[in-house]
Amino acid sequence: MADPARILIRMPTWVGDAVMATAALRAVRRSQPDAHVALMGASHLEPLLDDASLFDEWVSTSSGTGKVSENVSSISTFGADVGLVFPHSFRTAWELWRGGVPRRIGFARQGRGWLLTDPLLPHRLPPGRRAIPMHHEYLEVVAPLGASGDGQGSILGVSDQVAASASARLSALSVRSDRRWVGFHPGAAFGPSKIWPLDRMADVARTLRDQDGCGLLITCGPGEEALASELRVLIGGDVVDLSEDLWPLDQLKYLMGQLALLVTGDTGPRHIAAGMGTPQVVLMGPTSPDYTDAHLEITSVIRREDVDCSPCQMKVCPLEHHRCMTLIEPQQVIDEARHWLQRESR
Repeated sequence: MADPARILIRMPTWVGDAVMATAALRAVRRSQPDAHVALMGASHLEPLLDDASLFDEWVSTSSGTGKVSENVSSISTFGADVGLVFPHSFRTAWELWRGGVPRRIGFARQGRGWLLTDPLLPHRLPPGRRAIPMHHEYLEVVAPLGASGDGQGSILGVSDQVAASASARLSALSVRSDRRWVGFHPGAAFGPSKIWPLDRMADVARTLRDQDGCGLLITCGPGEEALASELRVLIGGDVVDLSEDLWPLDQLKYLMGQLALLVTGDTGPRHIAAGMGTPQVVLMGPTSPDYTDAHLEITSVIRREDVDCSPCQMKVCPLEHHRCMTLIEPQQVIDEARHWLQRESR
């Protein structure tokens, strides 16, 4: 079969999943260097994945009434030889089929196998395992094109222009490189079940500032401003809070790259930090680590193994006790944070 001239890759919705897809996107670039590669996804993800030589064109997905017909029209207009479907949904495969893409590759889930020319069988997982890591699953989707991984995980890029503007913003906030800065991301777009109690996060922040001399910086996403503001009040004293002037994802990449460490729940920013080579301490409760259990060389995952109902994958604790997060003690997080900070100072 001849190499495809035009490849359309349907991207996942979540920020973290999109970042974990970068290993597969690099694989496509290496195996099909002459192809015109377009990524299709929400427009806010384009600056996140830009500047890493991963794609030639971005095809934005539509939202709201009529989105399916609009997406089908965009797919038809692009004229792909091959479509790769990273999400599991029926709709994403349906849109590629309706858009006339002749070869369609993805996992045969949600009854959509008949819509795919190359349906990949889901894995038979051993007892107790929820999934294979997303890094690996996305690589399996691109494998029929002869693409294979390079042994590395998420890698993001930042242009010189973005770096200059983001650096100026940090300077205006007195965030300078002569101090180790630890980021704290208290929110989670997924839902409140991922949020660690703010008073505990504040305890960790104050300890790292007052005992270890670290600078503190609070990040948040849209809709999480109140959480960030509450955390700032609980910490008290010297702390930089970005909730009053949210950073776009392209500048947030640069910011994450300047941190010595990020303390967060199982959020998109943990993956952005990983893509920029910044260590993270990740507090994980309701979500399964199986989805992200790959390329954790600069990641410490803290979770309570003794909570029977975890992982539930629910956005709100159905039992209303939230024990998977409330049982995580601040000292555990401080110890892991110091592990990375000591390595940083060597």
